[in-house]
Amino acid sequence: KIKDIYNPENGPRESKPICCRSCGKATVKPSTVLFGSSLPVEFFELSAQDLPATDLLIVVGTSLLVGPANSLVYSVPQSTRRVVINNEPVGEELGIEYGPEAERDYFAQGKCDDVFLELIYELGWSVDYIMDDLPEYSQNLIRLKKGKN
Repeated sequence: KIKDIYNPENGPRESKPICCRSCGKATVKPSTVLFGSSLPVEFFELSAQDLPATDLLIVVGTSLLVGPANSLVYSVPQSTRRVVINNEPVGEELGIEYGPEAERDYFAQGKCDDVFLELIYELGWSVDYIMDDLPEYSQNLIRLKKGKN
């Protein structure tokens, strides 16, 4: 039976790792915040400390509809470059601008794994030493990119 986790009475009481069925490794961080729950105090403390010095903000796989996490995109300095990696553009109502006229924002459309893999190759980074720790989907993407099927 599928539970409605948006209703706190039906959802899990605490966050637990979601393990991969194949390898048993945790694939979702165990400190996720359930809908309707408060973010940890550290979020607010570290945001106030870190955001003023941020020169690049990377926003990945989100609708940017839920606060206070969505406030990060407008809490960084005006000089901060913002990269949104997502299937569709988000955050226009928060001041993110897309298109050829955008000077500070960049939209990288696609699946997060695909976009990050392309970025890794563009930067010339090696992934060989972490291959065994990656999910099978990511490993297959790397093999295809390298021409090893």
